[in-house]
Amino acid sequence: MSKSSLIILLALMGFCLCAETHYPLAEPEIISTQIVNLIDLSEPIFLDIQAGDFTSALDYHIRYMLLEKGADIREWTSENNPFYLPSLTDSIPKSLLPLSLAKARLVIITMDLGSTKVETKSFLSYHSESYPLYSFQIKQIELPSYKLLRVDNLSFTDSKIRSSNSNITSLKWFEPILAVTAISSIIYLLWTIE
Repeated sequence: MSKSSLIILLALMGFCLCAETHYPLAEPEIISTQIVNLIDLSEPIFLDIQAGDFTSALDYHIRYMLLEKGADIREWTSENNPFYLPSLTDSIPKSLLPLSLAKARLVIITMDLGSTKVETKSFLSYHSESYPLYSFQIKQIELPSYKLLRVDNLSFTDSKIRSSNSNITSLKWFEPILAVTAISSIIYLLWTIE
């Protein structure tokens, strides 16, 4: 066995296994861009954004980007609110009449907060970090019929570590024996190679 193969063997032993799912970063500009790309602009749009701490930033960025694309964004007031219509079927078509609309699109954006784990395993240790995972659900509903047209889901992570866990007690009983055997074999090989 040559010295170069020993070096390669040592390098391979030093690599750690890392299990990680890559999500885009949770920045309002990035989130807004991806959401706007999903919205159909062919009809007037009513926006309903419920995204926790991101609500105000997303509301601003999404409206700004939609206006740049030439979207017809409508606001609702207590008189013409299309979300809470009476149960009478003949009042549904009349709900959009004050706005001079025959059809419109309601875009509902909601956020769920979860977490994702990044695990790093090496020969003698285990390390896991938990990051916040923001899942946004985007529903597009046709008004006044309330027909669901499209549902999308986007996920983003935050770069701040929420919790970290290093654990050396999760070793299997034979891993220290394997480590000692491997190191002693390498020392023996290096000692006996001329």
